[in-house]
Amino acid sequence: MKNKRLQIILIALTVISLVALLAIQVSWIYKAADIQEKQFSQTVNLALNNIVDKISQDESICKEVVSCIGKGNSISCFRKMYNNDEWHKVDSIIKSTLKLYKININYEFDIVDTRRDVDYNVCKKTYFSNNLEKTLLQNGIELKIKFPKKSEFIIAQIGTLFISSVLLIVLISISFLLILKYYRREKALYLGTRDFINNITHEFKTPITNIALANSMISKNERIAQDEKLNQYSNIIKAEHKKLRNRVEALLDIARIENGKSGYCETIDVCNLIKCTAESYQVQVQQLNGKINFEKLTDKCSVHADKEQFQIAISNLIDNAIKYCDKEPEIKIRAYDKNEHIIIEIEDNGIGIKNEHKKQIFEKYYRVPTGDLHNVKGFGIGLSTVKSIIDSLNGEIDVQSKPGRGTKFIIKLLICNQAE
Repeated sequence: MKNKRLQIILIALTVISLVALLAIQVSWIYKAADIQEKQFSQTVNLALNNIVDKISQDESICKEVVSCIGKGNSISCFRKMYNNDEWHKVDSIIKSTLKLYKININYEFDIVDTRRDVDYNVCKKTYFSNNLEKTLLQNGIELKIKFPKKSEFIIAQIGTLFISSVLLIVLISISFLLILKYYRREKALYLGTRDFINNITHEFKTPITNIALANSMISKNERIAQDEKLNQYSNIIKAEHKKLRNRVEALLDIARIENGKSGYCETIDVCNLIKCTAESYQVQVQQLNGKINFEKLTDKCSVHADKEQFQIAISNLIDNAIKYCDKEPEIKIRAYDKNEHIIIEIEDNGIGIKNEHKKQIFEKYYRVPTGDLHNVKGFGIGLSTVKSIIDSLNGEIDVQSKPGRGTKFIIKLLICNQAE
């Protein structure tokens, strides 16, 4: 459940980050365009001042303009001066000056009477000189220049930045979609594999039961009981049946936990349950000349949990402590309370776990390499089951270990208020 929640949070954070990056890129492009436009306007104004200075020094142009609109005859010189040499002179001055200022863009120009030009305060792409009216008899006459393709020019100026930003956004978006696609595919594969294993495990239960029943019937036969070899074979079948049944039950338990199908949860005394579970292993440990010591250091042992699942978790930890020991096993179990939590420690003197394996031991099907110890059998699901059970109880589990000296598992669970 926690993993699903974490996955949803990570996907949501990734989407939010991607949208934020997109917004930042778009905002940055707009700001770059705005800066470029201001720079363009500043450059045009400098060019206009230069153009006006050159025009004002040409008497023939000034006289032509005065005769055209100086006396209120017209609001524009374009119609009357378009085919005149003076008009071409103005065009040549503008073109050369703009080229000097590296403004290589198509333009339109006119010399107008600003007092009657309706476009004066309307056209945003138009630039006016500031001092031409002083030169031309101070009668409101202005040089007006338009750049119809100014937007395209500005985009071209930031073209590399714009294209690279767009490509970056597209690549990030595609990468995220591909990662999401592969994640869904891997998740579907994992769920399919899990369901396949669970189905097979369920199918195994019937033949396993039939094998046990058949072997029980055979072992009761007098001829089998009197035949030493046949009796030995029957005992082998019985022992192997027990192992196979335990493995299948373990797989079914972890499948049930992963699917969130917990049993009946109640307030249980975990100290008493741990003690009973540990006692069930006493005979097995004594056969190995070992011992199990349980030390209860608290009276606060009430926890809200599924009794059967919690017993499975403790059993798996004790079972591992026995299996992964190359000497006489000594297992110490402690239970004490701390900050409204009960802390359970299961410590052994086994072969230990190297640091590089500690983060992986709770992964499903992962088995720590045991070197020369080859008699340990299993699927690598014991600690994974333990972790799933403790997580389902909103608890925590940690491990401390030193190779050759042993391992300690630490479980932390919230204590229930018995008055609740």
